Amino acid sequence: MFFSLSNNPQGSAFVRNSEYPDIFTEAVSGVELELGLYRCQFRYIDDKGRLVYSAPVKVKHPWGEKIPPAPGRIFNLGKEVIGIWIDSGKNVVAARFENDKEEFVKIDELSITGSIKPVAGIEVCPLTNDELEIILLCNDGQEYRPATFSGDTQSYYDGAGSYRGKLPLCGLYHFKINFKLMEQVSAVEKITFKDDLAISASRVVKVGSENEMLDGYIVTNTLGVMKYLPAKDKHAILSEVRHVFKDERTVLYHPTQGAKAIPFAPAGKPQNEFVAGGEGALYHYQFSGKMTKNGEPIFNEPKMILQENADLYSGTLSVPNVVDWDGDGLLDIVSGNSEGRLLFFKNNGSDISPDFAFPEEIKSAGNPILFRPGYNIVQGPLESAWGYLSPTVYDWNNDGLLDVIFSGSRSKHEVMLNRGTKEKPNLEAPVALRIDNMELPGTWRVRPAIAKINGRNAYVILDTEDALHLYWQVDDYTVEDGGKVLMKDGTTITHRSTLIQPLGQRGRAKLQLIDWDDDGVLDLIIGTSKRSSFPHPDRGMPFNRFIKNELGLQVLFMRNVGTNENMKFTEPVQFQVNGKDLYLGTHEYAPFACKLGDISNGLNLIVGVESGKTYFFERKDLTTIGLND
Repeated sequence: MFFSLSNNPQGSAFVRNSEYPDIFTEAVSGVELELGLYRCQFRYIDDKGRLVYSAPVKVKHPWGEKIPPAPGRIFNLGKEVIGIWIDSGKNVVAARFENDKEEFVKIDELSITGSIKPVAGIEVCPLTNDELEIILLCNDGQEYRPATFSGDTQSYYDGAGSYRGKLPLCGLYHFKINFKLMEQVSAVEKITFKDDLAISASRVVKVGSENEMLDGYIVTNTLGVMKYLPAKDKHAILSEVRHVFKDERTVLYHPTQGAKAIPFAPAGKPQNEFVAGGEGALYHYQFSGKMTKNGEPIFNEPKMILQENADLYSGTLSVPNVVDWDGDGLLDIVSGNSEGRLLFFKNNGSDISPDFAFPEEIKSAGNPILFRPGYNIVQGPLESAWGYLSPTVYDWNNDGLLDVIFSGSRSKHEVMLNRGTKEKPNLEAPVALRIDNMELPGTWRVRPAIAKINGRNAYVILDTEDALHLYWQVDDYTVEDGGKVLMKDGTTITHRSTLIQPLGQRGRAKLQLIDWDDDGVLDLIIGTSKRSSFPHPDRGMPFNRFIKNELGLQVLFMRNVGTNENMKFTEPVQFQVNGKDLYLGTHEYAPFACKLGDISNGLNLIVGVESGKTYFFERKDLTTIGLND
């Protein structure tokens, strides 16, 4: 189950009689029309024990067209569903859910008395029907980003590879309110001695079990860490803060960036489960009933929460390829995503009318693929749980088997050779491509374009100057320079706009070499972000339409008017649908021209976008617009 670019779950509550509570979550980033607060109703449990919920329904709230504050909690108080939010870091806002209106109606608000640090998350624990304990998870206020300036092109890391900014830590605070009178009845007090629970914490959840084996708080952070703080200790020190484990020896981490947890339990059961979202799906965590010998709670591996009658979901910022991955003669989808995973969607239908199965994780060297950058990443270490896997599935070593060549957040180009069979692919561990025995440099999050020209593989990427650059394969892991890719007038093709932008806006292009117009030579299909400007800052697309508020598909077509051996490209045009723009989000799009569907009019197009959805466009519906059209 997913909502726009990222999930910010706010709580769970029983709105009606059901086995499990409804889930309330926010879509906080992505396409503007999708942003807001949503409710999903529990439907059933499938044959694999996964919870299945209804499609999200938008919920009204006291902030109108704005999104409610991120620090919030929705819960049951008696038979009512109540929402508590911390607004502007200092005001407690209370609202009651009216089911018939699908709306939270404001009850009252109060200003918090006492000094508090920036609030990342809250938990609300009813003590009586009138008295509530509010737990605050507060960051220490350190600035994450290092000192910089507009147009600074230097790394966030120093020459020794150390991050120049700060890594904010967090601690727990609490106070009590009389809910009936909406009055604060106790001072804000610190629960932890130090602000040292976790780096960049995001949420806190109270958990407990019938035998009190589990009794404390779960704290999540931006990178997927889950810590456990026993509640029986009035004051906790660092040594008493424990990790959540998945067995006696192994720490459990949330699968995606930006873990945000909420309390969750079936009807009549103790609060020993929780749900966590982030950039990606919602996941359900259940306590195993066991602790390690050192007192760390053991939770089962999480199960993805499913949505009834959902669209195909590849994980956020999906990068699809259409290939016959399992050798059965049907075109499947193999897709990378922002988590750094590679997923296989088997086609159980036909090429003209595909029916895709639930995704399977593809493995490399026997392990599920999860490629992430580690400590050093373009936008700083708090983004190290983002892999941005951008694959091209292609027979790289000409042995008749599909290999995977990719880039991502590591800003390097790597290949996983297939040592299996057509029916059972078996990918090796990735090996970096090299030029003159140096790793091939480039910008991050670029899907390479690959095509065979005169029996040799051409390899096109964005180079360190943000220009399209051609390389030629020499052997399985070596390429040689083929020069810049050029326009028909001999100028280079870059993607930088006239804006002064941070380092993270570089790269991001998804490239494909394909004969789109069926004239016998390879053209370029480019997926990009709205701030990219191909082929030149002053006249590029889609940026120079974006600044005129002309938002559309961030997919470009560049026609090759040269030859395959000596490519020369015309000015790009932007795809539209039946002459109209279709905007699907600000991040880069990932197009792939393919033979799915009816191809009587030519190749069709699928496009992966930031929400994790994959869109299919028939050729007959695709039109184009130029910068001056």
